[in-house]
Amino acid sequence: MIKLYSHNQKAYDLAVNMLKDTKKAAIVHPTGTGKSFIAFKLCEDHPGKTICWLSLSEYIFSTQLENLYEATNGYKPNNIVFFTYAKLMGMSKEEIQAIHPNYIILDEYHRAGATFWQKGVEQLLFTYS
Repeated sequence: MIKLYSHNQKAYDLAVNMLKDTKKAAIVHPTGTGKSFIAFKLCEDHPGKTICWLSLSEYIFSTQLENLYEATNGYKPNNIVFFTYAKLMGMSKEEIQAIHPNYIILDEYHRAGATFWQKGVEQLLFTYS
């Protein structure tokens, strides 16, 4: 079970409420404060939902998973479909339509607007508004 620090629990609760109201939420915290744990908490709380997780690299994501595994004595979410922004950029419309996510996590989302990556992110968000 994921136990969030109080500042992250507050952010998680606010994000969940925003998702209910607007279907969008952003967590803006400094580097190293546990934003990925907030996203993993969403995965844990919705095990039957598909979470599309976008990140800069497989290495960063695997490191986040390792940190989660160590902090929770072995929890590994099995409802994540992972892509790098670069991979998403090269996916066809049909491949994106096959994802069927219930939630989309844009890790390092400020990078989602990069010249080349933006096209893939826009297609994903257009398909699953």
